[in-house]
Amino acid sequence: MIYIYKTIVSIILGTIEGITEFLPISSTGHIIVISHWLGVFNKNTNILKIFIQLGSTLAILIFFFKKIINLINFTKQKKTKNIHILTSLIPTASLGFIFYSDIKLLFNPKNIMYALICGGIFLIISEIFKPKKPIINSINDINLLQSFIIGCFEALCLYPGFSRSGATIGTSILLGIKRSVAIDFSFIISIPLTIGASFLDLIKNINNININYIPYYLSGFFISLVISLLSIKKLIKILNKVSLNIFGFYRLILASLIYLIN
Repeated sequence: MIYIYKTIVSIILGTIEGITEFLPISSTGHIIVISHWLGVFNKNTNILKIFIQLGSTLAILIFFFKKIINLINFTKQKKTKNIHILTSLIPTASLGFIFYSDIKLLFNPKNIMYALICGGIFLIISEIFKPKKPIINSINDINLLQSFIIGCFEALCLYPGFSRSGATIGTSILLGIKRSVAIDFSFIISIPLTIGASFLDLIKNINNININYIPYYLSGFFISLVISLLSIKKLIKILNKVSLNIFGFYRLILASLIYLIN
């Protein structure tokens, strides 16, 4: 019976990751809160979270593969068009590595609740104060300063529940970047960050990996991958059309629910 329950938990969390990863509502926040509600938040769940996040990241890589290939160009004439991608990674990668242990202490529903509120307000502010017309219509038009600013705000996602995509997309549209471009840029720069963070997590938690749980880790990975591949196109289409206010208010409602339950 316990094997069935573990499998169900893997499927639930993998499905949640495969849907929430592509909306600015914090997939990590949802997984942590629901793990607590299910009474399964432990070391093995933390390892499972790493695998299901790798599943959604692989889906992002597959979906954006052609755009990524077009961006990769190491000729002297277009070298600067790739530097801004790397520039955006510096703040989050550096702070995440330095404060890794401190960040992990924040993984609980109470802190998620605060982050959901702050992130929700940020999305609403971004939608209200964005320029009437975008001034940047291509990823290659994003300059180094803008990329660094986006990266600095992306570092807010180190506080679990804030939402990496919410921070980067909200900041991008405030800078006058076209919404579709902001979304593409947000998910493309998420790939190296998520892969790096996942492998760092695995290294840090290598002693906590239970061989008996490997089937559940892998089932979570494949469920997340499949659900992500099935939902990414539709959810990104929704994200392009729907106001960020909707996601902001959703986050505030979820934070209220967490407060009432916990």
